Amino acid sequence: LELEPEREYEIVKARKGLYVIIDRGLVEEQIVRKVDEKILALLENSKIQDRVEERFEKFLNKIELLRFNEMLKEGIVEKFKASEKYKKAVYKLKEKESQSERERERQKGWFVAVKGEGKARELNGKYWRELKEGELKGLKDFDNTYYVFETGFLQECSERILKALQAKKTAGIEEITALTGLEREAVKGACAFLKENGELFEKKQGIYQYIQ
Repeated sequence: LELEPEREYEIVKARKGLYVIIDRGLVEEQIVRKVDEKILALLENSKIQDRVEERFEKFLNKIELLRFNEMLKEGIVEKFKASEKYKKAVYKLKEKESQSERERERQKGWFVAVKGEGKARELNGKYWRELKEGELKGLKDFDNTYYVFETGFLQECSERILKALQAKKTAGIEEITALTGLEREAVKGACAFLKENGELFEKKQGIYQYIQ
């Protein structure tokens, strides 16, 4: 078994004679993702009167409310008043920035890698709309690195890596980097996506095998 020592695992009995090892961190991430999806959907689809302060919170359970308050602090959700005559504000999603510096960078082939839950959440908060619309793809690898790729650049990296491994069958990160001419961190991130999609198998840490 290739278990990461810094991560928390739980053994769960699936049925008689079968036990499953669950990465608790990944389960928590999935829960947060589901909570985010519900809150974002409510903000996008609810009538304006249902998005008023104190009323909107009633649609959320305790866990969702905690996450909603985090989203306010992170700037994903904003308060808006059309006029000062209104006592309470209306919640709305942050407007998408137009042609920002990061968008210009992404056109050239953009990705970022960070470590830690806090930084991962910052990225999710900063790019939530692009991630939701599919302009960017995000994934957390088992070494606790969170990757965000511009979708077109991820596809380009993936194609180069698969082409290199079709000939080599098995190779490490350093060799794949040399064969593809990509940045080492981009190779690591793209390999994580390919592994997640079932196109590569990680024989051991950093060593990948092409799946035919």
